[in-house]
Amino acid sequence: RDESRIWGNLNISLLCSCAASAAQLSFSVSEEVDKGTVVGNLAKDLQTNVNELEKRDLRIVSGNSKKYFDVDLKTGALFVCDRIDREELCPNTAKCSLNIEAILSHPMHLHRIEVQITDINDNAPSFREKEKTLNISESSFTGERYLLPMANDADTGSNSVKSYKLSANEYFSLDVQSSGQHSESAELVLQKSLDREKKPVIHLILTALDGGKPARSGTLKIIVHCIGGGTMIPFNGDQSPCEDDSHFVPFCKLLDLVLVNMYSLYYSPQDVAGDHRWKCV
Repeated sequence: RDESRIWGNLNISLLCSCAASAAQLSFSVSEEVDKGTVVGNLAKDLQTNVNELEKRDLRIVSGNSKKYFDVDLKTGALFVCDRIDREELCPNTAKCSLNIEAILSHPMHLHRIEVQITDINDNAPSFREKEKTLNISESSFTGERYLLPMANDADTGSNSVKSYKLSANEYFSLDVQSSGQHSESAELVLQKSLDREKKPVIHLILTALDGGKPARSGTLKIIVHCIGGGTMIPFNGDQSPCEDDSHFVPFCKLLDLVLVNMYSLYYSPQDVAGDHRWKCV
């Protein structure tokens, strides 16, 4: 019974010793730094003589599948030993950290360490598609708006998308609205009436800029087809509406006093007079 009491007291003492020595250390390092980059000095922060580190078997333990940090037992330096990609570790999060433990033996001491991974501007904004086509009637009123796709950026904080700009033109302006950190919309606003005979196609460039220094950017090509507003554009019933350079225009037509249905009309690029038939699908 006395022997059991001794072992029980010993186990309790060891547990208390480990708990008492558990301390939180904090460091920070930028992502994508070179291997061997020093994060901090554990001998200094643990208040341990550097000559005792090897004798006390100082080691770094991590719960990650990769080992990102190790310690130099001769100097006590905590250093990076593998590539750190913040976007891979913490996608779409404002804060990113790695938790590791420094363990000393003889006697046993456990020290918890948090390493903050700071973002660098290593990603440029990008659009899901490279090109956006809009079909706009020349009878459209100034002030009408057309929704545009938004850019994505894997970086966070100041390195994420911060602004948009539209290439200089006489027909459209850009309006960007933000209703929160992750809620934003961009619209083309018609400033000048379109004229199909003068300008049948308008080419624009939408540029997304991040907040990095220097800023990185991504672009979207916008092609605006001006559709004749006063002419019913014919469809050749003998030709497939999906062939050649046919276009697709959605519009609403009032069928009766109650119902409104959506029609899809395909038309040739030119207004042509004559005997033509329309097809609604």
